[in-house]
Amino acid sequence: MKMRINPSVQLGVSFLLSMVILFTKSWKLNGAMMLASIVIIVLFRQQPWGRVVKLGLGLLMITLTYFLSVYFYPNENLLVQTGSSGVFSVALELSSRILALGLVGISLSTSIEKNEFVASLIQQLKVPVAIAYSILVAINFLTLIQTEYEQSKLALQIRGISGSGVYLKALTTMMIRLMRQSEYTAMAMELRGFSPDRVQKIQLEISILDLIYSSLMVSFIVIVIWLQQ
Repeated sequence: MKMRINPSVQLGVSFLLSMVILFTKSWKLNGAMMLASIVIIVLFRQQPWGRVVKLGLGLLMITLTYFLSVYFYPNENLLVQTGSSGVFSVALELSSRILALGLVGISLSTSIEKNEFVASLIQQLKVPVAIAYSILVAINFLTLIQTEYEQSKLALQIRGISGSGVYLKALTTMMIRLMRQSEYTAMAMELRGFSPDRVQKIQLEISILDLIYSSLMVSFIVIVIWLQQ
C-alpha cells in the first residue's frame, strides 16, 4: 500500500520548494529540488506511471526548447553583460528553473487525489466550503475543456466552416457550453445539499507521517541552501 500524505501538507511542501526555486539563482540548487520532486513522485504517486511519463516528457520538451532558444538567440543585453561563455550558464540556470518548477507541479498533481485535496482544504486549511467546492468543479472542468473544444471544432467543420476562423468560433462555442455547464452544475450541487452544514464523508487529519515528511523536507531544503553558501 502506498504511503499517503495529507494534501495540505503536500501543498505546503510544494509551495516551499517553489519559493526556493524562484528566489535563488543556481542550477545546482534547482537540480536538488528536482531530485526532491522525483522522490516525492516515487514514494507518494497516486497516478499511473504512464500519465507521469507523459507529463515529464512534455515538460522536458518545453525545457529543452527554452534552453536552445536562450543559448542560440540570447538577448543583446545578456550577451554584453556575460559574454558568450556566460550565455550557457544563464541558459542552464533558467531552463533548470523551469524544469524544477514543472517537476514540483507534477509531484503535487500526481501525489494527491482531488476529493481528498478539497476535503483537506476545508478541514485543515479552513477554506470556505463554497470556495473549496468551486475548486473541485474547476478541477473537473479541466478535463472537459479539450473534449468540448474538439467537439465544437468538429461540429463547425461538418457545417462547412473551415479556415483559421474555425478555431476562434470553436473556442467561443466551447466557452458558452462551459458556462452553461457550470450553471447546471451549481444548481445540481445546491439541490444535493452542498453547503457548510453538509457532513464530510472524507475525514482527514495530520498524521505522524505528515509531520516526519514535512520535517525531513524542510531540513533537506535548509541543508541544500546552506551548502550553496
